[in-house]
Amino acid sequence: HKSNELSGGQIQRVAIARALVNNPSLLLADEPTGNLDSKTSIEVMEIFGKIQEAGNTVVLVTHEEDIARYAKRIVRLRDGVVETDTMQVAREREAVV
Repeated sequence: HKSNELSGGQIQRVAIARALVNNPSLLLADEPTGNLDSKTSIEVMEIFGKIQEAGNTVVLVTHEEDIARYAKRIVRLRDGVVETDTMQVAREREAVV
């Protein structure tokens, strides 16, 4: 496919692949699911889960509560100030899938 023929999900996967080519220890993802349908969003979050399980750190910024629940740790900011900082147990994360 040419880049102008790719779907939003394919573009996101290509961006993730490009970010991972050099096996970074830290991946920053700013609204990675913002323009995706729910099925593709889940696929992207599963990719991030595998990246994290491989020992890499994933820092994700999102406004979507259901996407945030995939994280082990959720830090909520309001007006630039930390409002909450919570760790989630595995059971809560698995309930999302």
